[in-house]
Amino acid sequence: MNDQPEKPLDGGQDGAERPKERPEILPLPPPPPLPSLLPQADSDGAEPPDFVPFRPPQREHFMPWLALLSSQKIPYRVEFEGSEPLILVPWNWAERAEREFSVYEARHADWPPPEETPQEKEAAAARPLVTDEAFCVFLLFFALLFRFYLFVGGSLDGMNRWHEVGIWDNALVRGGEWWRSLTALTLHSDATHVLSNVFWGFALGCLVGTEAGAGVGLLSMVMAGFLGNGLMAVIGMEGHRALGASTMVFGLLGVLGALHTRRAWRRHRQFPGGPIIKLIPWTPLLSMVAMLNLYGTGPGTDLMGHALGFGVGALIGSALPMDDRRLSSWTAQTGLGLLAIGLFVMAWCLAWWR
Repeated sequence: MNDQPEKPLDGGQDGAERPKERPEILPLPPPPPLPSLLPQADSDGAEPPDFVPFRPPQREHFMPWLALLSSQKIPYRVEFEGSEPLILVPWNWAERAEREFSVYEARHADWPPPEETPQEKEAAAARPLVTDEAFCVFLLFFALLFRFYLFVGGSLDGMNRWHEVGIWDNALVRGGEWWRSLTALTLHSDATHVLSNVFWGFALGCLVGTEAGAGVGLLSMVMAGFLGNGLMAVIGMEGHRALGASTMVFGLLGVLGALHTRRAWRRHRQFPGGPIIKLIPWTPLLSMVAMLNLYGTGPGTDLMGHALGFGVGALIGSALPMDDRRLSSWTAQTGLGLLAIGLFVMAWCLAWWR
């Protein structure tokens, strides 16, 4: 048994030692205030608001902003100020939200693309998909081409006299018989060959003739085929022989892609945008390249002739004057169309009477 007297708990006057008190736990200091443009406490000590409102510069960006906050796990709520929606973000998240919004707007400054003016919409609505002139001219041309195939006959396995004097031959064209670059465009090996070229040539010719005029479109097609075959004689392999209208058909494809690309770039100069918009004007030409790859590179096709015809056609389409009243007249279109037909007549005359 312990005989020592207990120490008084109240610290009496006997000088006894008091028990040690538990140290007081102080709260952590508050985090430093956020910098930048966020609302802070006023000089009179007023607290910042619980939520910071954000309003997109364009109404179309409201839903993308909400998706952006959700993807970054930033809390928010939506309220309306009249009919205008507001995005409310807690003040301690507002700086990050503001930074994300700034990055989003900088990357999408050129979207959505500018809308067409009422005059452009009216002109586009009045412009037909295919004009009567283009339809009739290219229907007549390819009907004559098919009728010529039936008249000439023959095949690559058993060529007749027409094929002998008109087929494209690398050595003969280099030797001076340049007209073969034209006559070969009117010769075909079989019915499948000619029908394929007639179908695609007629479809593409109608579109090019609508864009540039029937006469200009017809002459552009013939020149693309002629120059494409001429270039093939320069860079082609020795002993190569070819025939068929596919070189000028793919020339039409190149002309069409270039015309639509030029039109898109002209609109882009009126309504410039950022890097996304700068890619859009090239889509017509890129689409035509995809068609060349899809339909012009099959087994048994003249890949070089198709590619050169397409390339020459794209150059011709890039050089054609747009909105030139002198070319849009009936007299000019008729004269250019007759010139295209005359080139074939002259080439066959040289082939037979050289």
